Amino acid sequence: METLGIKNKGLMLFGIIFLVIGLVASFYEIATWFDHEEIIKREYPYQTIGIMLDLVGIVFIALGFFYPMQKTPPPPPQKT
Repeated sequence: METLGIKNKGLMLFGIIFLVIGLVASFYEIATWFDHEEIIKREYPYQTIGIMLDLVGIVFIALGFFYPMQKTPPPPPQKT
């Protein structure tokens, strides 16, 4: 993973999950058949939500490349 320049694997994973869910939601289709007119009405009810999830996924993937993980440990607690 380091050869690709991925600095934060967690953000990358969330981005891929959001991207996949957004793509499924964007292309989810409901077809309604009208028998008397032989017309098929196709609707994509979750397309807007899917597009937003796709954009969020792309942002998280980009942040996974550029935002480094915290490498320094937190300071030890103060003794009183």
